[in-house]
Amino acid sequence: MTSGSTTADAAVAAEPGPPPLSRNREYNVLWTANMVSQLGAQGTLIAYPLLVLGLGGSAFEASLAEFAIAGSRALAALPSGALADRVSRKTLMLVSEFGRAAALGVLALLVAIGHAPLAAIVVVAVVEGVCTSLFGTADQALLPSVVPSSQLADAVTRNTARYYLATIVGPGIGGFLYGVQRLLPFVAQAVTSAIAFVTLLFLRLPAPPAPVSSPEGEGEGEGADRPEGTLQAMASGLRWLRGNPAVRATVLFGTAFNLVFSGLLIAVVVMAQQDGRSGAEIGAIGALVGAGGVSGALAAGRLRRSLSPFTALMVLTWATAVLVPLLAVVPTGWPSGLVLGAAAFLAPTATALVAGHQMMVTPDEMRGRLAGLIGVSMGAGAALGPLLCGLLLETVHAVPTVLSCAAAFLLIALGVTVTPAVRAFPALPDNREHPSGS
Repeated sequence: MTSGSTTADAAVAAEPGPPPLSRNREYNVLWTANMVSQLGAQGTLIAYPLLVLGLGGSAFEASLAEFAIAGSRALAALPSGALADRVSRKTLMLVSEFGRAAALGVLALLVAIGHAPLAAIVVVAVVEGVCTSLFGTADQALLPSVVPSSQLADAVTRNTARYYLATIVGPGIGGFLYGVQRLLPFVAQAVTSAIAFVTLLFLRLPAPPAPVSSPEGEGEGEGADRPEGTLQAMASGLRWLRGNPAVRATVLFGTAFNLVFSGLLIAVVVMAQQDGRSGAEIGAIGALVGAGGVSGALAAGRLRRSLSPFTALMVLTWATAVLVPLLAVVPTGWPSGLVLGAAAFLAPTATALVAGHQMMVTPDEMRGRLAGLIGVSMGAGAALGPLLCGLLLETVHAVPTVLSCAAAFLLIALGVTVTPAVRAFPALPDNREHPSGS
């Protein structure tokens, strides 16, 4: 008995492990397509308000384009997730990039002929938001199909680095191109979406699992084989999330953290502008946040192997709660960017551990729905955070706004500390310990 077990263990140990991510063709195709697309999107993010202002629009009208992207992305996330579980995810990504390239191409043409009304700009922004939601949910749902479970945390870390890298490079490119010619950021986004479309054509995916009409095993009997509609799929995703305390808790805390951090970032930018800081100094705030995130992603591979998920979340939330009050006393501009960058440094490790576990425990037929739910909650946080901080800045001014954000982070840290589902959050398998990836 012991001899047989030893032989079996030796045979398993002798099995070749999966190739590293650097040699995983499908993951690299997916990563590259998303990177190219995000670079273009980050460039137009700053170009939309600049275009509206350059055409004589008010500051409120300029904000409408930003709200159109964030709002449409959040509203589309839930149906996008349900759709990503019912149709080919690769096809969904191709359609989204084609739609985005076409919409941005039309806007560039309107700018070129000198007829780009606000309504047309907002419509294109809505199309871009919806396409971004479709692309993002399908991309997240596809990841476990192209990456072994033992490498999911590493893959999530690299994807997080991709996002922060795009936030560093994209706005600078968009601002430069706009300075050369108004239409160029939109032409560039159309071109990058076209490049992403072509790149995705080379993506080879394994055969999808057999369709499941009732992911939770409900509804057996007459009509059980009837395929789910979109509304039913969305409802089943909500039921699945409600029945998984660890995933539900981390989604809620992640949403709260994103809401406060996105609002705080806008507050810091407004404070710098009110203090008369130059455009370069204000731009440095975003660049330093992105640099902190990229640095954190580079260090996350080592950190996540020495920290449990609970410890990583504790370090992130408590360190942020300690760092944020510094924004009330340090000079605005790049010093405040350094504080926010230090907080961003800690995010990729926690993200890799939490998102990796979420993907592992979620059945394939539910991954799109989970990605959609996360997209809704994160999108709502990203939209509401700046609005709430903007109201605080108007009523109680800068220092109380910063301290209010610090208090919110303190509450989040306390919540993470005492929530049983977070305290018991399981660690991911280490691909050094499980070379076969099983």
